[in-house]
Amino acid sequence: MQINVSNSPELGSAPKPSNRSNRLGIGWILLAVGVGIVTGGLGTTMHLSSFWTGSFGLPWGVAFALLIAALGQWWVGLGSANLLAPGIAGMAQYATLAVMVGLSRGDHFSVPLNAQTWEFVPHLVIASLLWHAGLVVLTMVMVVLVNRQLRRARDEITELPTQVADLHPPVGAADTR
Repeated sequence: MQINVSNSPELGSAPKPSNRSNRLGIGWILLAVGVGIVTGGLGTTMHLSSFWTGSFGLPWGVAFALLIAALGQWWVGLGSANLLAPGIAGMAQYATLAVMVGLSRGDHFSVPLNAQTWEFVPHLVIASLLWHAGLVVLTMVMVVLVNRQLRRARDEITELPTQVADLHPPVGAADTR
């Protein structure tokens, strides 16, 4: 067998890049969907909670709901180390919102957007709008933040061997006596 650059033992062959490490496994997909359903259900249930201050209500529930949704997306994104995970969780959250609002009788999980509700309970209209639009914006923001955090972690991992090599000088034949 003739030895050339591609099969030379001294040069070694370049490892084939594996797309497997970049893929999101089925377990992480199912976990992201599950986290999205749970956090989307909790957020949809909580987003209309408010505190009355006399004539106006403070919609604290929507802030709590968006915090729960953000933490769920952040956890799944960093746990899987993949950018698709927070996006999948966000889509599951929004799908849960749509199912809960669409299948419920009455206005338990949403407020009708009309002049009457805007006049009497404007804080609930604002909370509903913030929850519906906030999930979409939150998902995009969390994908960017998870990407930034993963990139920072990967850069730290690649810098670690050079930092260790600087701390320990190489051992030569004269040093092993």
